[in-house]
Amino acid sequence: MDTQVNGVPPGTQTPVPATGGVAGEEPGGVELLHFAQTLCSSANRAELQRRFNTGFGRLFGLPMWGLYTLDPWTGRPQCVASMGVSDRFLARYERGGRELNWLQFHLDATGRAAYNMALMSMEEWLENPLYTKLKYLHDIRHEVQAPVVNRDGVIGTLHCGTNDPRRGFTPYEVRLTEALGRVIGTVIEGIDSRADLERERDQAVVALDGTGTAVVITDPTASEPRLNEAAQCLLAEVVDSERELNLVITGPGTSRGFSRHVDVELADGGTGLLHGHSSYTRDQVNSLITVLELQRDHAEISAETLTALTPREREVALLVVDGRSDRDIAERLCLSHHTVSQYVKRVYRKLDVGSRVSLTRLLLGLRDAGRRG
Repeated sequence: MDTQVNGVPPGTQTPVPATGGVAGEEPGGVELLHFAQTLCSSANRAELQRRFNTGFGRLFGLPMWGLYTLDPWTGRPQCVASMGVSDRFLARYERGGRELNWLQFHLDATGRAAYNMALMSMEEWLENPLYTKLKYLHDIRHEVQAPVVNRDGVIGTLHCGTNDPRRGFTPYEVRLTEALGRVIGTVIEGIDSRADLERERDQAVVALDGTGTAVVITDPTASEPRLNEAAQCLLAEVVDSERELNLVITGPGTSRGFSRHVDVELADGGTGLLHGHSSYTRDQVNSLITVLELQRDHAEISAETLTALTPREREVALLVVDGRSDRDIAERLCLSHHTVSQYVKRVYRKLDVGSRVSLTRLLLGLRDAGRRG
């Protein structure tokens, strides 16, 4: 079999570039960058499809193209976008054309774009089953198939074709199609990652609201803290709640977690203590997550509960309830940070709790925030 040299089919004249919108012209760098930027700003797959259809046709001037991605559940290719081919063509390709697509086999084996005229002569192509049983419907003479690739591997293919026997693909255009496949793959990777994060966030919010724990999220990029339903209910009981919450969530200016509590007046005329246990997220935004507890002044610590603890454990437990961190407790009791951490773990184990919030709720007899009427 004759092979193509430098992108030119054997025994034919030098192909006229198929891209560029105008015959003989290749897309300029500025136009390509703008097209890539437009694709990268797609918020979802539907938007990517629209932008690809609009920009690709305008920029490359090809009569036929198709973009396929793999279904994440079945692994089967799905047509995302197509132009210049009929529904009959697509249906026949789905029914049996894939098995004839040796260009796809070549792409899978090499991981690179495959150009039909780089692999055989025009005479051989016109006798190939891929042409005689499928491509003849639109008399596709020149075709490039490029992998859509990201960190998950090959997740689809980009097809470009023309029925003009004189308008072939130059080596530059083959490389360009391959590069675009990688750009599209990266865009899809970003879209899917954002969708996964949004889904996980929504699940976490629903789960958090279901626990009845009052949580405040302070995002430095947002103008106001985000309160879940339990936090809104809790703060509805506090007079001047916005000011009191601000005092609780104002940290010491370090990246470590901290605890704060303030005396508050309650809407029913009583008084109490608003506790906040805060921790920073580990991402670049460095958001602050604060768990709130409201202690009414009539709450008392059960002496019976404390009998299970040693005097030192009791002392540590009361300081935890007072909103102090392990480091603060260590300094106050002249102990090492490690020793205090061990005391806290023993208190948790003896009282069958798993966190500072649970310990505070147990010792102060606090009602679950989700059950406040």
